Amino acid sequence: MKKQLIILLFVLIIPQQSFSQVNPGARQIALAHSDISFAEDVFTIFNNPAGLSNISSREIGFFYSPTLYGLTEVRTGSGSYVEPTRFGSFSCGFILYGFELYKETKIAFGYSYKIADKFSLGFTSIYKNISIRNYGSKGFFSINLGGIADLTKKLKLGFVLENLTRTSVGNESNQFPVVFSSGIGYKAFEALTCFLTIIKELNYNPSFRIGAEYSLLKFIQIRFGTSNEPNLFSGGIGILYEFIQADYAFTSHPDLGLSHQFGIVIRF
Repeated sequence: MKKQLIILLFVLIIPQQSFSQVNPGARQIALAHSDISFAEDVFTIFNNPAGLSNISSREIGFFYSPTLYGLTEVRTGSGSYVEPTRFGSFSCGFILYGFELYKETKIAFGYSYKIADKFSLGFTSIYKNISIRNYGSKGFFSINLGGIADLTKKLKLGFVLENLTRTSVGNESNQFPVVFSSGIGYKAFEALTCFLTIIKELNYNPSFRIGAEYSLLKFIQIRFGTSNEPNLFSGGIGILYEFIQADYAFTSHPDLGLSHQFGIVIRF
């Protein structure tokens, strides 16, 4: 029981410093979430919904983080689905996080539409339920808004505004942070894409994210990322075989150690 209480305190206190409840997607995590300008897979519903309209085929994805910096009791599982249509791209997904003392459940619905050929706009509506043993549970709604602009064939600009509704609990403000992200992505050449993103949470210092994705072979992608606020280093690999993409990512925190993530995307 003592260990469970320590883990509960970790879950409630540490996330602000370590981003433990990070948005899903092994590719995104390997790039330190610097890729909001090139968000083009099924997990973009949680990262930048505008990227949904850049997906040309039906996709389903699953994400799993078995440990949180060595704590096996704290796990994250997620699933997402996207359906492109001529009226725009529709998506849905879920995130399950926590253990028996503290649990979070997120259910998301997203939509994106490409305006002209060079600008995409999208939003995600999220229902979040928090459950704490012996204290009950409560649900909340919030909305994220995102956009992606193709400045040139090689250069893209993206932005995301999380918790546009400024959802809160009772009379207390900012329990659920309002976060603005803006980033650029540049395809230096066919095999290499570089990313830079700035994330600013209300009342906190900005976080700078840098990432790069390199196609070592036609079916293997190597990814790296780093950030401050918090200070993290990340990396990973993606393996593409016909319609299946398998991804692995890790994050390294100077005090908390390593955390591992896995994902799979199936394209129909």
